[in-house]
Amino acid sequence: MKRIKFRHNKYSPGVLYILVIFGVAVGLLAFFGFLTISGIDKGPEYGPIYFREHPIHAVYLIFALIPIFMLFPTWIAKKIWSHEDQEAYIDLYEDYAELNWNDRKVHIKKGELDIKIPRPQPFWYATYILKIPQYRIVLVSSVKENKEKNRVRRSLDIAIKELSIYKKSRK
Repeated sequence: MKRIKFRHNKYSPGVLYILVIFGVAVGLLAFFGFLTISGIDKGPEYGPIYFREHPIHAVYLIFALIPIFMLFPTWIAKKIWSHEDQEAYIDLYEDYAELNWNDRKVHIKKGELDIKIPRPQPFWYATYILKIPQYRIVLVSSVKENKEKNRVRRSLDIAIKELSIYKKSRK
């Protein structure tokens, strides 16, 4: 028996997508709220005195705030998504392997595993989809481990490479 420990992100990429969409929606609402409160949305004559005297600055402010109100909530969503890791391990035996993650144990027989790597992959994390009869497991590499850079390769990449001997043979 050989045990391989690895770290993975607690959340799936779907959670990141939902957080980003939520962040962009909050950014849009904040942007339109700012325009409404400041009075800029009604026209230059209803806005603050400074913008009545310098209307081009109001235009600059509007177009400068769009990326700020969009990128800041998106950055916060990325930070929330990547802040928590979990540890898991794979026990490799001669004819099967056992994957232990999220307090679950999955038995993988040799020749039953299908590993998919979605394309395109972001540069700051890697996603692996493990398909076994009755299970579809999505594992995302640890973003914290990638930042630590105390290894050449991430532990999940090493674990998937070792687990690849249990893949289905291509005909």
